[in-house]
Amino acid sequence: MPGASHLTIAASQKEGTKPPWGFAWRLAWGQLLSWGVLYYAFTTLSAPIHSETGWSRSLINGGLSLGLLTWGVLALPVGMWIQRRGAGNIMTAGSLIGGVAFATLGLVNEPWHFYLAWIGVGGAMATLLYDPAFAAVTVAFGSRYKQGIVLITLLAGFAGTVFIPLSHLLVDNFGWRQTCIGLGIVVAGIGAAIHRRGEPGNLPANGEARQPHCRSGIGFNAFKHDFSDRRFSLLALWFTTYSAAFSGLIFLIVPAMTSLGATPGALLAAIALIGPMQVVGRLLIVARGPGFSAIEAGRWAMISMTLSLLILLFLPFTFAWLACFAVFFGMGNGVMTIVKGTAIAEFFGRERYPELNGAIAAPSMISKAVSPFLLSAIWDQSAEPILVFITLLGLLLAGLAAVYCLASEAARMDQVHE
Repeated sequence: MPGASHLTIAASQKEGTKPPWGFAWRLAWGQLLSWGVLYYAFTTLSAPIHSETGWSRSLINGGLSLGLLTWGVLALPVGMWIQRRGAGNIMTAGSLIGGVAFATLGLVNEPWHFYLAWIGVGGAMATLLYDPAFAAVTVAFGSRYKQGIVLITLLAGFAGTVFIPLSHLLVDNFGWRQTCIGLGIVVAGIGAAIHRRGEPGNLPANGEARQPHCRSGIGFNAFKHDFSDRRFSLLALWFTTYSAAFSGLIFLIVPAMTSLGATPGALLAAIALIGPMQVVGRLLIVARGPGFSAIEAGRWAMISMTLSLLILLFLPFTFAWLACFAVFFGMGNGVMTIVKGTAIAEFFGRERYPELNGAIAAPSMISKAVSPFLLSAIWDQSAEPILVFITLLGLLLAGLAAVYCLASEAARMDQVHE
């Protein structure tokens, strides 16, 4: 197809052919780099930015939230673009934009410049982080798409483990401005090269490239049918409540828990376990085999994360119990990353995966952006940090209820089609 990107390949694979593992590995390395710089590196930058500029912490953290909000707003348009034109060009452009925007953070002197740079970073997130890679590998791997998604999440799961200490080391030795510029150059250079490098050799037997699904008007008509499908609505509710709970917990756990009397040293040591436990959760999915069900895995993940909140609410703040919280939360969150990548194809097929995934990702990312602010407002109004965790528990229980309703609806529709 003229103008097709390097990642645009056939939607259906010839059964029995070898999956394009080299392609999946390139995407996985791209995810490791993109997540590590555009998302995790900021955890080590906010304090030195505050110290040098004197800007408030809420203003600085508002930059990341603005980036996440931009990601949410662009999730559906990016998904529709990938549906029609493939992922390669937009992921390459995202690497360039994201690299330049992140490097620009090191040059800003005014808050509005800072926010403008974060809008660019957020736009790059929408074109790079997980969803576009999942769409590309789902097309490339055909019926074995789950294997490709698991590989990507396994490697990308180390992004925080690698880039948080790396960025901290760079800040200590070169300063936060030089760190932003250097990491931005790496994303623009290496990231763009990764996403433009070749295409899978596993094309279908007839050698034809994947055709765009539909023109814009027809696509929106198709969405009307999707939105009326209870499975689609329940899936969106599930992922939105989960994303809100995850974001709110990550942003507020340290200040809220210390306000409740947790020892900072024990709390931070326990939180450090979350990243490795995410990888453990994904390895359990690998052990389960490629035939795992998104519903079964998602139900287990949501129960695990719910148990983690119950530990925080009802058990002592000793390191042992905090570590148990981290184990349950980390494993559940690691599995949920895979579930979010596989559920759309499992329920609705692979033909329209990019745009359907974008439609569901949009409210999820918006909830991830606004959740910390709403939870902070609840805390400020009530002066009771415990309400933060009660609200988080409510979000997870709502998501878990959506999982069970989704399972019932899927079973009902299977009976109808028999």
